[in-house]
Parts: sequence; C-alpha cells; structure tokens
Amino acid sequence: MHKELNGQAKRKPTNPSLSSEPVVLSMVIASHNTRDVLSDCLRSIYDNPPTEAYEVIVVDDASRDGSSEMVRENFPEVRLFVNETHRHYANSNNRALDVARGEYVAFLNSDILVMPEAFDRMLDFLRSRPDVGVVGCRLLNEDDTLQMSVKSFPNWEAALFGGRSFVARLFPNNPFTRRHLLQIGLDLTTPFEVENGYVSNAACIVPRKVLDKAGNLDARFFNHSDADHCKRIVDAGYKCYYLPTAVIKHLNHKGGSMANLVARFRHLKNFEVQSYLYYCKHVEKNPSPMRIIVALGLFAHFLASASAQVVKEVVGAAQALRTPRASSP
Repeated sequence: MHKELNGQAKRKPTNPSLSSEPVVLSMVIASHNTRDVLSDCLRSIYDNPPTEAYEVIVVDDASRDGSSEMVRENFPEVRLFVNETHRHYANSNNRALDVARGEYVAFLNSDILVMPEAFDRMLDFLRSRPDVGVVGCRLLNEDDTLQMSVKSFPNWEAALFGGRSFVARLFPNNPFTRRHLLQIGLDLTTPFEVENGYVSNAACIVPRKVLDKAGNLDARFFNHSDADHCKRIVDAGYKCYYLPTAVIKHLNHKGGSMANLVARFRHLKNFEVQSYLYYCKHVEKNPSPMRIIVALGLFAHFLASASAQVVKEVVGAAQALRTPRASSP
C-alpha cells in the first residue's frame, strides 16, 4: 500500500529489474556501521520522496552492525551493494556512481533526515539554471538550528578562523570567522551563488552531465571531499549554489566514522593529512618551501586539536562516572 502525501500516493523508487522507466534522480548513500541512522534516513526518503522517478543506492562499506541485513529486510526497493573490505567514503560513493542511472545524482550522508519537497525544489532549481553544477540545501542540526554548511575553500585563514577553529568556538561571531562561514549575514530565503567556497555533500545534487565532465570523488579524501569536488566542478565551468528553501536535517557524525575513541583521534590525524593533500592539489601545485611551512603548521594544529580532544574525552568520562546508573529491578 502506498501512503498518502498531500492527497497523492507517495512515489516508490524505480526498480531497475522491473521497469524501463527513465530514472530522474539517483540517491547515493555510503554507510559504515550506521544501521539505526541509516534506517531513519531511508524512512525519511520514503516519507518525503521526489515526485519524479528515482532510485536509492546504498553502498554498505563492510559494516559489522547488521546494516546490510536491515536494508534487505526493511527496504527491499533499495539497490544495495556491499564492500567486502572497508573502502572508505569516496570509493563507496564512486561505486554507487558507476551504477547510478539518474539524470541527476544526490549525494546523501546516512545520518540525514529528508524534509518535505527538498528533492523537488533542488531539481526544479537545477532545471532552471543549466549553468549550475551543484546545489546544496539548508541543513539543520538535530535541534533545528541552522548548520553552517556553506564554507570558503580550505586555506590557512580557514584553519585559524573557520568553523572548527578554537577562535570560532570561543568567539563565533568574530569578523574573521564570518568570512569563512558564508551563510552568516545573508538572506536565507533566496538562492545564492557560493563564490570561492563549497556546499556540504551531506546533501547536495549534481547533474550527471557535470559529473561526466568534473569526475567522481577523489578517493584520497574524506575530509575536504566536498570542497575538492565543488572546486573541480567550478573549474569545469559551472557554478555552485545554495538553496535555502530545500531543507534537510543533518545529525552530523552520528554514524560509524566517529563512533569510538580511536576513530575520533584517527579523524583528527586524517583531517590534517588531507588538508595537506588539498593544499598541494589546488593551491601550491608545485614543490616549494611553502609546502614545508604548511606541513609544520598543520602538525601544530594537530597537536592543539588532539590536546583539546583529550580534555573533552576526560571530561566526558568523568561526567559519565558521576551519572547515577539505573538500578536493576
């Protein structure tokens, strides 16, 4: 039975084995140990689907939490692919891109919740603007506050004053940080072009013709994967846009990539390594003394970040110890 949405039956995803109907939108989701949030994500897609033909492709990246079994049992319409070994974010997405049949491709994190009409609004916008190569949507945090998902391309200023910096945490409204969080101070009721920056690929749509020209995700990146991809799309001659009237909730790292202590510290290390790769790929393309200076700066940034994470983990552990446990019946 189809559930009702605004008086109309909700569209189910196109089953490629049963239908020759052209697919308009391919949704690709890479998942690693995110069974519960992935289930919520897929349910939200079915509750708020696009009105045109679509398919959902999930690549389970060697999860050990029963994610693939959950998808097979509860969401049989999903095109499920399972990596036998952990191949990471970009490779998993690229595997989905290789089999996607849609005219447009939506990159979705497994920890997002789709709001009504989000897909239709992004598709309508892309059709009206053939010069646009990627469109992002308004992302909300779990408490419905605005998520800072439109940022300047990575550079040394962003490292010091960007959304993840210590300065931004202490003084979130300082003018230097505002230059790198590009939504601040803008009219969030109308679309705007993201110049010298990028939209988060937690939820964005790219036309297939643009992917054919700009290429798939760079497998070396997890951090800065969206920045790198948007940069290549812009370099290919297209524009990057933010569409605030399309809304999706992003639970932000509720999945497996940040679920344990070792993973969180590995993430800090990988962030610095991939920042250096981005710098060498897009900024200082030839060997120079600046590469050495940047590498030393990133190492110092890692030491500061790791120290702050140690404090955070200790405080969290202390709070957990002080929290009284429920007594057994």
